[in-house]
Amino acid sequence: MIRPRRIAFARLLLVAALTLPAGAVTAQTSSRETVALPDTAAGHLMSDWIAQCREPDLARMTAWIGKHLSSGGAGRMSAGARAADMFETCSANGGLAPVAVASSEPLSITLRMQGRKTGAWFEGVLIANAEGQLDRGGLRPALPEESSLPARLDDAAMAREVKQTVARLTDAGLFSGIVTVARGDTVIARASGGFANRAENTPITGSSRFTLGSMGKMFTAVAIGQLADRNKLTLDDTVGKFFPDYPNKTVRDKVSVAMLLSHTSGMGDFLDKRTPAMMKHGVHRAAEFMPLYANDEPAFAPGSGREYSNAGFALAGAIVEKVSGESYPDYLRKHIFEPAGMLHSSANNIPLADPALVTPYTKEGSPDWKIAEADIGSPAGGAISSADDLVRFAEALRSGRLVSKAWLKDMATPHGPAGDGWGYGYAMGIADIYGETAVGHDGGFPGVSTHLLLVQGSPYTVVVLANQDPPAEVYATMPAVALVAERVKRERK
Repeated sequence: MIRPRRIAFARLLLVAALTLPAGAVTAQTSSRETVALPDTAAGHLMSDWIAQCREPDLARMTAWIGKHLSSGGAGRMSAGARAADMFETCSANGGLAPVAVASSEPLSITLRMQGRKTGAWFEGVLIANAEGQLDRGGLRPALPEESSLPARLDDAAMAREVKQTVARLTDAGLFSGIVTVARGDTVIARASGGFANRAENTPITGSSRFTLGSMGKMFTAVAIGQLADRNKLTLDDTVGKFFPDYPNKTVRDKVSVAMLLSHTSGMGDFLDKRTPAMMKHGVHRAAEFMPLYANDEPAFAPGSGREYSNAGFALAGAIVEKVSGESYPDYLRKHIFEPAGMLHSSANNIPLADPALVTPYTKEGSPDWKIAEADIGSPAGGAISSADDLVRFAEALRSGRLVSKAWLKDMATPHGPAGDGWGYGYAMGIADIYGETAVGHDGGFPGVSTHLLLVQGSPYTVVVLANQDPPAEVYATMPAVALVAERVKRERK
């Protein structure tokens, strides 16, 4: 999903600090590029950071961070971890060139930057403490400047832009997967990079099957919507209506279906509690996950806050089973995948041996790529699908073949505490892209990085599937959805 005030799918790369140097500050980007940075504590920090990023050296970065990071910053993340993130991003992008100062205060600065080699856009934030050391900082992929987009955005131009972007990102090692832009059920731009299996150089195609991560939460929300459309349940129903003996009393009496779908229940996670037997052999019903979270007390009074909750969606899937009388995997197959024509999709509740299933690659716990442990599906995510199938899913949503137009509108309408910055409906993130609204959900897991976005009021869909760690999809999603939103905006004029 996209959360406007903090681009949710972007991994924060915390950066280093140094004691303030004296003198004027300018950031030299090349013989032709100079961006003046403010002569402030934060401006000096940013200028030095850019210089470090231009010629990345892991040992130098680690020493620099260890020397200059504030005590508060050091307590939040080790110097080594910060340096590793910084080194990886700067190296892959060939350094970052400053483009424009987005905002500036004496102790904080936000700078728009672009990868010298990749062309990827970033937003960097540095916050200094009173002593001139860095207290907080982050670097996240960002949307391109609207003025940088091509003058022509017909189908051929969009196809060319997508191919060039994917090629640059793949060459930099930042992406392995496929990007698809569709108008209705017609693919107008598509490019793939990397391999479905690196040992065998297997190409990635529109029918290649990817594990989706949390993108699959949309399937759970659609299932709930179908049952609501048939008056089998309401959003105000509490957990106790379906499970009178649910162990935790607060959840049983106070948590509603709406709260489960909007991350406002106060429930937490369960994924790290899955047993080795579950991961090896799978599960047959969503209810099998219930013992992993059913005794947990909510982190806050249900409905009073928001915290990302995989357990909440697992419980929503168990409600689907209780109301429909079908297992969650069977329900998805009969009522979502088959009606939408999603022939390469499955709930992935049982580990799947399929040559069309891509191999996931991760660097988690290792400096080098390795094969990631395969995930299993649940109502919280982990289903399997392909780029072609997800285009079909988006079209089935738009057409009303899966849920009513009213339910789709509910999915794409913000729910929960006002002003929390999430922009989240029922399993759909909501974001403003150049004045157009994009809705959908992302997914992230070791070796899995995915996103599906629908631009509202248009027939356009963006699907990005990657078989390597987050934020791989982010690098490709940002420029792709920018092109689509800008085209929709121009077509409205």
